[in-house]
Amino acid sequence: MIKLVTIDLDGTLFDNEKNISKENKDAIKKAKENGAYVVIATGRPLNGVMPTLKELDLIYDNDYVILYNGGKILNVGKNEIIYSSTIDGAYVKELYKKSKEENVYIHAFKENEDLITPLKNPYTLVEETINKIDAKVFDFNKINDNDLFIKAMLVASDADITRITPKFKELYNNKYSVLRSSKIFLEFLNKTTNKGEALEFLAKYLNIDLKDTMAIGDADNDLPMILKANVGVAMENAFKEVLDKANFITKSNLESGVAYAINKFINNAKKD
Repeated sequence: MIKLVTIDLDGTLFDNEKNISKENKDAIKKAKENGAYVVIATGRPLNGVMPTLKELDLIYDNDYVILYNGGKILNVGKNEIIYSSTIDGAYVKELYKKSKEENVYIHAFKENEDLITPLKNPYTLVEETINKIDAKVFDFNKINDNDLFIKAMLVASDADITRITPKFKELYNNKYSVLRSSKIFLEFLNKTTNKGEALEFLAKYLNIDLKDTMAIGDADNDLPMILKANVGVAMENAFKEVLDKANFITKSNLESGVAYAINKFINNAKKD
């Protein structure tokens, strides 16, 4: 029986206009009533996901959220961090130099959750809008080697991120968890950090066996949790690698695919 389900947002729970269908809301509500933990797993900070948590009524002491692609796990009702990870400023400065060589931009989230960039760029507005946060312009050459960051992100066009992703994964997989979270974001986190490790940590924290877990997503950054969960669900609109490796493919994000999967594996299964 599924006792814990983690759900991505963009391309998964959200439709293309960032709305959540009534079918998805109803399925999530019913899953909670059936005793399952429903956990949003996102690359966003808390500000960027809190409106969604409120909309879904996932704001109590028994509700959790995975932030920054696994960089933080929060008890929502208590506003209590139960897990966090960081990377060093030295790594962020190295990525900054590489970003200039590749002619792409860089953003970084400091440990205190400030978003900084050396230059506001066309993708900064996207980040600010999604996360309901104002980016601060900061000289990355002045970052101290021992400053702590939650994550760094290379940001650019779909074509440029597609171009650099294989190169940066080859260069840095030994230093970072390198995850493509969208067409325009390539993220760098602590080596041990991803949504899959966060799912495993939270399951242990809640005394839930991994065989009783499910994960639903569509993109590269969702793959670790899809592979970690007993039931790994890819959206019909998912990246090819995710479709190839998931053990169940649900309907698309335009067809309430989250509801379809939750009803199949939790709500309807509860009746059997």
